[in-house]
Amino acid sequence: MSTTANPLLAEINKGADLKHTTTEDKSAPKIDSDTHIKKNDHASLLGEVSKGADLKHVETKDRSAPNTEGATVKTNNHSALLGEIKSKNQE
Repeated sequence: MSTTANPLLAEINKGADLKHTTTEDKSAPKIDSDTHIKKNDHASLLGEVSKGADLKHVETKDRSAPNTEGATVKTNNHSALLGEIKSKNQE
């Protein structure tokens, strides 16, 4: 089968008409020529970081434990309930 016999393949082989474009070079930094960048003193920055921040002591109330004031454990009436069920079944 030749490519000219199939119109779809003929259109693909012909190729598409492309418009001309120009590429803008955006690799240069967007800084004005009169702008100057200050060099950082890394030693002083590391000194400040290793020194740490001055923190003041703060008292806090620890609320991580469960609040169990006034809570009581009731007696287990399981044996009385079981005895009542057995007596009802025997009747």
